[in-house]
Amino acid sequence: MSGLMNLLNTYGYPTLFFALMLELICIPIPNEALMSYVGILSFHGKMNYLLSVLTAGGGGIAGVSISYWIGYKLGAPFFKKYGKFIHMGPEKMEKVSRWYSKYGKVLLIFSYYVPGIRHIASIISGVIRLPFRSFALYSYIGVFLWTSTFISLGYVLGPQWDKYQGQIKKWLVLAMVLIALGVVCYLVIKANWPFIKKSALLIFQSFFKRYRSFLRIKLILILLLVSFVALFTLMIGMIQDFVSNDAGPFNEVTRSIVYFFFNDNWKALLQDLYSLSSWPLLGLIALLTIMIILVNHTDQWLELLFYGLTIAGGFLFSLGVRWLFHFLIGNRRINMDFPDQHAFLITLFCGLLLMALIRHQHNYLLMAILFSVFIILLLAFGASGIYLSGLNPNDLLAGYVFGAVWGSGMILLLELFRFLSLIKNNDQPVGHGWKGRV
Repeated sequence: MSGLMNLLNTYGYPTLFFALMLELICIPIPNEALMSYVGILSFHGKMNYLLSVLTAGGGGIAGVSISYWIGYKLGAPFFKKYGKFIHMGPEKMEKVSRWYSKYGKVLLIFSYYVPGIRHIASIISGVIRLPFRSFALYSYIGVFLWTSTFISLGYVLGPQWDKYQGQIKKWLVLAMVLIALGVVCYLVIKANWPFIKKSALLIFQSFFKRYRSFLRIKLILILLLVSFVALFTLMIGMIQDFVSNDAGPFNEVTRSIVYFFFNDNWKALLQDLYSLSSWPLLGLIALLTIMIILVNHTDQWLELLFYGLTIAGGFLFSLGVRWLFHFLIGNRRINMDFPDQHAFLITLFCGLLLMALIRHQHNYLLMAILFSVFIILLLAFGASGIYLSGLNPNDLLAGYVFGAVWGSGMILLLELFRFLSLIKNNDQPVGHGWKGRV
């Protein structure tokens, strides 16, 4: 990097132009730092700010254009000949091409902020033969936004850039990822809008115009919605406390309570309780849940589908949240076991088992007993983690809350799908199998 800085100090704008061009032809160059340094030089009057932005943008445009034509000329024959060996044969490329032609153009604007993505976005555009005019419009806008952002940050912060560059780059990457996710969600909703609109209207009318029909499932939906909103609000509050490092008093008080009630005489039992979060036991809990779903003989495949999505998505969600906190905050001053993954998983697996047990129950006393056992189990697991492993109570509680938010949200979605199916089948003539069933 120091050599690049020396070249910039010596040759100025040509170095900036070729550095941007070469990086966007898949040659790794730390250009965010370089562009920020250009901004600092502009702050000190050693380079012209506007000319620097135009030069960097011009180099980036040259780079993405060359990458596009490389992909256009060499990529398609390669994938036609060898793509089947990497599951990217002609049919797959045709599907990717249709999707990218429809949605990928907008994502091109934001792709340059994400390292790794910006290096392949242009080549993919050429491989799938996205029309060059469309590619140029969106990618050139993205290049100028990317280059002007970092040059402007260096210019505005001046000598203080070194102090803040790490955090700024983190937040920029996060912002671009969130924007990309938002765009994807928008496109998915847009593509399915007629179905979503019709289903939402049908559910709304069934709630308020047919109050006495499907009363039990309506109560379940209301309870799930209230629980999800309350847990989500609690989760946001816990994140705020975590970021501001305000959980100290809660941790101290909870530890004192645990050590007051438990001693080494309880150690064997506590070890057994803590082993509930091991993968073999979680696997047994999952197997038991699947067996209960199959025995219930009601919406088996729908429930199994949602169960698989909830477990897989929950695991990714727990990893993603912890990675996000590591990425944004690092190990500067706080424990990075927030939220505790073992607490998250035991809440999710046992919570789904509880739901499978009580979903088709009509014995409310039994339902209350099962729910109480679930709460006691979580409390006992938390006490074992605090006593045996010295875990922070706040991290354990966060694991419970995050797991409950994900689980309750997915169960709410499952019940909405189930309710929608009941409504549609109830409106059919008698003899179609679902009439009046709750």
